[in-house]
This record gives sequence, structure tokens and C-alpha cells, in this order.
Amino acid sequence: MANFDAIVIAHNGKCANRLLSSSGLPLLTKQMKRLELSAVWALLAAFKDPLHFLKMGHVRHSKEHFTSAYGQRNKVPQENIPSVTAEKVKEEMLGGVEYALGLPKGLLQRPFYTRVQLWGAALPTNTPGVPCIFDPHGRAGICGDWLLGSSVEAAALSGMSLANHMANYFQSGDAQPDEFAVGLHEKFRPVGGHDIGQFPGLDSQRQVLEAQAITTA
Repeated sequence: MANFDAIVIAHNGKCANRLLSSSGLPLLTKQMKRLELSAVWALLAAFKDPLHFLKMGHVRHSKEHFTSAYGQRNKVPQENIPSVTAEKVKEEMLGGVEYALGLPKGLLQRPFYTRVQLWGAALPTNTPGVPCIFDPHGRAGICGDWLLGSSVEAAALSGMSLANHMANYFQSGDAQPDEFAVGLHEKFRPVGGHDIGQFPGLDSQRQVLEAQAITTA
């Protein structure tokens, strides 16, 4: 049997819950089970010619499609999507693209290739709002985008935060482990942003500094 100094969990959803259920890490397990994930459909469409906007630089938001509510209403086994459902979702999502581009109905050119896929456990709908979770007594930590919100940037910040935090913990010599407990009791709150994720933009530098401050305090 292999021995490890610590473990990092960079996963979530039902698979992670099953792994944690027999881990002997009750605080981590409890926090992970509080996470709620949305179902989202994704559309890949290839067009022969460039798409044109009704107004240059203007894109309308399609509230009906590309949302967690839409994904939930059309949820099917993602490993075996019925062809009828795939065709229905494809046409409806292409209609959403047409609307988002500001085109009159029926003027969107037909794609020469399409593929739809249901992401059953897609984006987080709630978050504890901490950069990472760490149980010093179990020597186990959790990182992931859902801890800070829902973006690629959040995932990177969370991973770096947990790495720095665990390094500080081991450098301390495990003298006062309780001081390194992070995120084990935080309450979850709804995630802001959009149904397709968050786009931090100009707040990026502020979030980096906040994540570093929390894990190095």
C-alpha cells in the first residue's frame, strides 16, 4: 500500500461524493455534498461562411436557451442521448444563436456540421466563496472552480491557493494544525454571473490578491 503526505481532491459531483463517503473525512464530505450542479446543453456548429451580426459588436442574450433550466427540462442520459432529443435541442439552440445574433427568424445559415452534448453535472449553482478547503487533521484538501464561483480562472486560483496553503502547513511542522483549517464550516450561497459561467474580467487582479491573502494569513 502506498503512503502519501496528503491528498488533493480536484473533482466534484456524484463520483467525488462516492469516493469521499468511505474516506474517513466527514468535514470534507459534508461540504462536498452541499454543492449543487446544473445541467447544461452544449452545441458545436460549423458554418461555411462567417456569421453576421444585425449590428456590429452587438449580441443579444438568449434567455430561453443555454440555461440550466433548459438543460433540466431536456435532461436525458448523457451517455446515450436519444436522436429525437438531440435533433430537438439542436434546432432550438440554433434558434437561440439566431436570436442572439439579432437575425430575423430563418436567416441564420444552416451549419454543415453540428453536435450537441448534455453536460449533466455542469456548473455550480452555489459556492462557499473560499479559494480552497483543507482539513489539516485528515491532511486532505479540495480545490476547484466551484469554490470561488464558476470560471476557468476560479479553477486556477483555487488550485494555486490550495498548493500554497498546504506548503505553508507542512513548513509549519504540523505544530498547530487547527490554524490551517480552511473552508470546513463555510455556508454556501448562490453563484452569481451567467448560466454558462462567470467571466471575471477586470476583477481578476483583485481576486488573485484576495485568494493569496486568505491562504497566507
